[in-house]
Amino acid sequence: MLPLLTALVVATAPGCSNIDSTELEQTQATELSIVPLDLWAEPLAAGYSLSLSRDDKAVATKPGKNGALRMPLKKGRTELTLSAPEHHDLVLSIVVDGAGETRIEHEQSSLEGASLARGVDPISGKVSLSLFLGLRHKWFSAEGRPARTGNRLDLYTNGEDAFASVAEELSSATDEVLVSTWWWESDFELLRPEGLHTFMTPAERKKNTILSMLESRPAQKRVLVGQLWGQDGVLSGVTVDAGLTAHGKASGDQFEFMGQANGTRGEFSFQIAPFSFSERVAQNALGDVVGSFSGESLIESTVTQKDVDLTAWPISIDTEHASFHQKFMVVDHEVAFVGGMNLRKVDWDTKDHSVFDARRMSFGASQADREAVAAGEALPDNGPRKDYMVRVEGPAAQDVAGVFHKRWERAIADKVKYADKSSSFEVKTDIDARPDGVVAQVTATLPEPIAEHAIMETWLNAVSQANDYVYIEDQYFRAPILNDALFQRMNENESLKLIVITKPINEWTDPGCVWTYASADLFTSAFPDRFLFLQLRSFATQETFGFDETDAHFVDMDVHSKMLIVDDRFMSVGSCNKNNRGLIYEGELNLAVLDDAWVKSARRRILSEILPQGASLSDDARDWFGDLGQAAQANDEVFARWDDESMDLDLDGDPIPTGYRPQGFLYSLPFADPSECLLESVGEDMTGEAPPTPPGPEEPDDGL
Repeated sequence: MLPLLTALVVATAPGCSNIDSTELEQTQATELSIVPLDLWAEPLAAGYSLSLSRDDKAVATKPGKNGALRMPLKKGRTELTLSAPEHHDLVLSIVVDGAGETRIEHEQSSLEGASLARGVDPISGKVSLSLFLGLRHKWFSAEGRPARTGNRLDLYTNGEDAFASVAEELSSATDEVLVSTWWWESDFELLRPEGLHTFMTPAERKKNTILSMLESRPAQKRVLVGQLWGQDGVLSGVTVDAGLTAHGKASGDQFEFMGQANGTRGEFSFQIAPFSFSERVAQNALGDVVGSFSGESLIESTVTQKDVDLTAWPISIDTEHASFHQKFMVVDHEVAFVGGMNLRKVDWDTKDHSVFDARRMSFGASQADREAVAAGEALPDNGPRKDYMVRVEGPAAQDVAGVFHKRWERAIADKVKYADKSSSFEVKTDIDARPDGVVAQVTATLPEPIAEHAIMETWLNAVSQANDYVYIEDQYFRAPILNDALFQRMNENESLKLIVITKPINEWTDPGCVWTYASADLFTSAFPDRFLFLQLRSFATQETFGFDETDAHFVDMDVHSKMLIVDDRFMSVGSCNKNNRGLIYEGELNLAVLDDAWVKSARRRILSEILPQGASLSDDARDWFGDLGQAAQANDEVFARWDDESMDLDLDGDPIPTGYRPQGFLYSLPFADPSECLLESVGEDMTGEAPPTPPGPEEPDDGL
């Protein structure tokens, strides 16, 4: 606990331009207590540095209570610098004038925290003067909830591993389970043993479905599912089914459900609201405080203002088309899952992404249909899919629960359908740090009235510091906000490489087609040697399956990922796509991780699963950037050979030649001119922004 201040009186004195001057009349205080914090008003980790100097001479400090440092107050100017790893430095002046008044002069007052407070000890009556300092983190979001230390994280690169972990946690859940998904199917099977069609009956498989697993547990269950086109409207039931809504209607079954729509619509000006550092100090550090801070600048976001027009269609349409897209779960408070996978039939796959996998059949598929897929005689109901999920154990789990709590309480307050059958709950916050855990921040995009845009801040922070590479694996690549930051940083750093893995665009039906093509063209034109635009495909051979129809050999993988990695240092993964809507007004949830060893290990595993088997995994981005490009080029040539042979090579039982067998999953992703898109007049992902124009050739030097 930091020093208790029971009365705070702060007055403002005039200051010069660009200087924040906070003045305090002090009558008895003879020393200043300095409290180093971060911008969330949390104590800084060991390793920070605080230096004080007056007249070019160091000023000594003495230890105070709970990490504070005490310095004597003397007439004149004292220069202060506070530094900490992965934070921006804070520099200010402490000025004591001839009248005994103390003020601070802080040129970066809109970006860093510096709150001066006067208190009176209730026992001794002695006046105390405290300066609370808040450092801005270089990577994490200042707007969002604090970054937490001591988290044990497990990254899952496919649905088989992810949902097996979910099932394991649910099997022992006794207290509380919170579930958020964009789409719910009660018969979604979490566990799917290999060859299940040969030894499991439908009744046996039903025990492995999400609904049955939740119903079997004594824990209190709360489920939120996103809705389409208005709260509890005509289409509200599209994303759920009768198995779940039956629990919404019931009372006393320890299984509550509400749907939630995102009402964002029309035209509006987007800007991240500033916040008060002193309010965070009062909430987090001071305990019971009488009075309040005043006379200081609010802390501004580094994200610029943006006008948004959600009516920018070929014809004017003003309607709701946003959603709550978050996919996460919290089990018994201390374990959470954050990712991009819904509880929906298309979201399950293995790391092998096999073309023919009977486990990707819908729950109600017949035995005959399953056997046909297993024999390679038919394609499964659902194709190969790439996605991620992270298991979070430790303090960050409270923030996942906190996001759910915000939405749940909002739904109850809005009196949505089944709100009368739903109950409030408390978020557990006393979660112990795990030994050797990593630092992570739970980040969200949340629409009004529970607005938050921490995902955007972390992405822009990370890109601004990228030195070696930015790796993007995503369902979309059409975010002007992110594009601008990437383009600027690649111009600043001539060695920076950008890798984008996404999926093919439907030129007839996808309203984001124009922006995807324009984004790819922008980076290809400007940085042809430093940009890769790739896709993933699965392949099945005749020798294995005896199946020679054209579409059975190469199947485009549904890249549903939402992954961003920077320099083997930073990762952001979750539900947020690389589009402006995910950054501005959708309901999204990501986990941001800053840990060199953990991120490097994750990046190596991700590459190992898409590169040819046995590929060398260098930690030099220049090497593996080249490996990705070469693997894609080699597979492009294989694909072309099969295409030239009309995918029906006559082998007469001989093995497939090496030149006709792709390695790994990587292929180049071609893109056309944006004019090829049918919906070319639709604004960027429905935010009314014109697509970028790739830079033209440089003007010749005329010698002037």
